[in-house]
Amino acid sequence: MLSQTTINNYIETIPPVPEVVKRCADALESGDMVYAADIANEDRAFMHYLQDIVNKPIFGFRDEIKNARQIFGILGISKAKQLVYGYYLLLILPKRWEVFDFSTAKFQNFQANLIFNWAKIVKDIKSDSSEIIAAISIVPAALVVCEMLFRDINSTVKLLRDVKQLSYENILLKMTGRTFFDIASLVAKKWDFSDSIVELIASIGKHDVSYQVEYSKEVEYMRLLLIYELSRPVMVKSGLSDLFDIESSFSDEVTLNFYKIIEEGKA
Repeated sequence: MLSQTTINNYIETIPPVPEVVKRCADALESGDMVYAADIANEDRAFMHYLQDIVNKPIFGFRDEIKNARQIFGILGISKAKQLVYGYYLLLILPKRWEVFDFSTAKFQNFQANLIFNWAKIVKDIKSDSSEIIAAISIVPAALVVCEMLFRDINSTVKLLRDVKQLSYENILLKMTGRTFFDIASLVAKKWDFSDSIVELIASIGKHDVSYQVEYSKEVEYMRLLLIYELSRPVMVKSGLSDLFDIESSFSDEVTLNFYKIIEEGKA
């Protein structure tokens, strides 16, 4: 059993959001992409991350994008914000995955897909506040937390999966008394998201679809996006998609609009 103290102690080791990210995000929020790019250029690690993510195939650029002004200018403010907030994840990303069949390269592809598609969604549903844009980074962060929590008891986890045929979701609940989205909510609190965003994240894993939360529409679309991204073969093979089960009951209107958004711009 992983005690609440163990969970809290690990969450406390997650670094705060870097000052360069806060300043860059504030500049983007005010609409000043040039100043935001100049801030990004101050941090070599931050720039390396931006270049690596934006040149993933999902973004569809033929030529390599190299500097911050070019990155922000081409993407626009909404997607630029997504990239900036996604930098949080580099703070906790393990150099090597031990529990799940995953890697840094696979993780960054997953992250890029989430960033790209969530940016399209929030623009379409006209819900592109900074916090809503940033919220998508909480879920992959929670995946990393689960990897780290399971490491010390990996032999027990493997035994439960092989002998008891338990899913990672059930093992997490048995070992921590918490669901995946409970863990994700703790990450959101650690990163000083508002109570509304913490509630949004917690609501994703609830089976009652009649949400009484501020961002009920966003919950539906984030659920659909996670189902979509975690159904990719690489995610299924990794075992990460086994960490939670999302209720897949959605209205036809929302489902059709979701796939319309996702398909837009594809070759």
